This record gives sequence, C-alpha cells and structure tokens, in this order.
Amino acid sequence: MGRSQTDALELLLQALPLLRGGLTPQSAAKAARLLRNRLHVDAAAVVDTEAVLAFEGAGADHHRAGDPIGTRLTRRALATGRPALAATREAIGCSVPSCPLGSALVLPLRVQGRVVGAVKLYQARPRRMGQSKVRAARAVARLFSVYLELAELDARAARVTQAELEALRAQISPHFLFNTLNTIAALIRVDPQRAHTLVIRFAEFFRETLAQHGEVATLEDEVLYVQQYLAFEEARLGQRLTVEWDMDPQARRAVLPVLVIQPLVENAIIHGIEPCPRPGRVRIVAFSERGGYRIRVEDNGAGIPADRLPYILERGYGTGLGMGLSNVDARLKSFFGPGSGLRIHSLVGEGTTVEFWIPSTPARPQALART
Repeated sequence: MGRSQTDALELLLQALPLLRGGLTPQSAAKAARLLRNRLHVDAAAVVDTEAVLAFEGAGADHHRAGDPIGTRLTRRALATGRPALAATREAIGCSVPSCPLGSALVLPLRVQGRVVGAVKLYQARPRRMGQSKVRAARAVARLFSVYLELAELDARAARVTQAELEALRAQISPHFLFNTLNTIAALIRVDPQRAHTLVIRFAEFFRETLAQHGEVATLEDEVLYVQQYLAFEEARLGQRLTVEWDMDPQARRAVLPVLVIQPLVENAIIHGIEPCPRPGRVRIVAFSERGGYRIRVEDNGAGIPADRLPYILERGYGTGLGMGLSNVDARLKSFFGPGSGLRIHSLVGEGTTVEFWIPSTPARPQALART
C-alpha cells in the first residue's frame, strides 16, 4: 500500500468525528484542510450541491467559501452522481483564466442514494492523478458518505417520537464504532492493506445497518449480518477470539425479527470473552426442535454471577449495537409469544449460553408484507 492510502486511513480517523454533525461550513473547513495535507495535493475543497463550503490551497483567492460552484467538472459530477477526473485546466472548466489548478478529482458524497455534495482534490500540474491517490480518495469519500448518513440519522431521531428514537438509535453502538476505528488505527502502520480493506468493509457494514427498515428477516440474512460484524471483532481480538458455527441448513430459511442474533453475539464477546485473560470461543447454533428452531449463542468466557442472573433481562443490560438483551427478549415475545423469550444459563468462569425458540411458520406473517 502506498503513502497516499496510508495517509488516507489516518485522515479518516481525524476527519470522521467532524462529520457526525453533518456537512457544515465548519466541518467542511477542517475536512478540506486534512484532505489537502494528508493526501498531498495542491488544493482541496468540500461543496454541497449549490455552493463551496470550504477551499484550501492554490486558487483560494477565487474559489471561496460561500461562492456558487464555479467549475463545469464539479457541476457534472454532482448532476451525474459519478466521480469526475480532469487532467487539464480546460477540463476543469474554471471561469478564471489565471486559475493555477491543472488537474482535479471530484468525488460525490451520497446519503441514502442522493447526492448531497462532493470532495474535490486538485493538483497544479496538468496531469492525471495517480491510481494510488485515486483509490485512497475514493475510500475517503465512501466513508465520508457513511458518516453523513449517521448525521442524518441523528437529525431524523430528533424529530420523531421517543419510541421511534430508540428504534433508530438501537442500530448504532459507540462502543463498537470506536473499537473498530481504534483497530483500524493500530493496523495502519503494521498492516496497511488489511486496514484499507477494513475501512471499505466498515463503510459497507454501516450502510447496510442504516438500510434495514423491515421488521423481519430470514435467519440466513441475520447470519450474513453477524459474519460482517465478526470480521471487525476478529480483527480487533485476533487469536483471543474463535468463532464456531453449527447451523441446520433448514433453519436458515426461518423468519425472525431483525437484529436479534447480533446483539447476543456482541454481548458474548464484550461481557464474556473480553474480560478473560485467556483466548475465548463463541459458538452459534441453530437446530430443529418441536415444530420450529432453537437458536443458541454460547461462549466460554467470564460468566454471570448467580445473583445477577435474575436481572439480566431488565432494561439497561447488554449492548448489541445499542440494543440490550431486554429489547431482544421483548421483540421475540411480541412476535412469537412468551415461549420464544430468551433463556440464559451461566456459570462464573465457565461461560454463558443465551438461546430462544422460534416457530417454523412466522407468528406475524403480516409483518412480511412490510419488508
């Protein structure tokens, strides 16, 4: 991995917290400065769909914050939603004859499918940007888009009822977010290629999380989501974590509420494996049982003290992307009745098993029509 991509990863860790508040002149100014310095270009800019939010470097005398977008290249990228490259001043299309910028890369930013702005990189010399720098810039733009989606999620959450607020925020865990970013930061110098791969997978993971609007999913879909999540935890914990799967192929077609497996796995890792000094194992099992399927998440970690077990399903225990075990238990019972609630077995120093049963036919088939 080249210097541009390594610098891009370090740039992400510095810039992403700025964007959690959305695309503002203040966040754009800091992001443009980081883009210019970290990606070693002569100028960098951040725009929304109508105006320049921030500009740093050569050409700042006439590319000013607050001005309407002044280059044909940028207008084309915003209109088409596709990246745009220019290797000459004429291709950039600046209306100022003395503009010192000779080549450019414009990368649109998307939030839930719509273009909301762009990041722009410029070089003074008229030549095509190197592929290493282009790849690094594309990774930056993709993750910028994901963070802007998180900002919009926060803005939406402020406008809805308390129940809807909890449903929206249940999808994002700051604990998971910052653990993953710290893992990527640690890998940047020792294994930059792996760090780059994790950045891309991280962006796609959060995009998929934000896109989940239905009430139900198949177990197969839930397994794929858990596997995506585990890729980050396995990178973070390394040999301290082993994951085993034992899934009845028939069970994969079963229907259940969305996001009920991943919280159980996250709790097993955070509260079971992480507190133990020894390597740990998480095992995810699904098998046929009395007209349905039993799904089980086991760990051989720290275990739960006996005096705490009666309270584990009370609100406030666990994480699961912000979703506690009480939330999972309540949703399972709401869909399938009291017999589908969580059962927890644990011994201190030996580990914990959390399991539930679901019928082979969904108890709320009407929910399928809304997904």
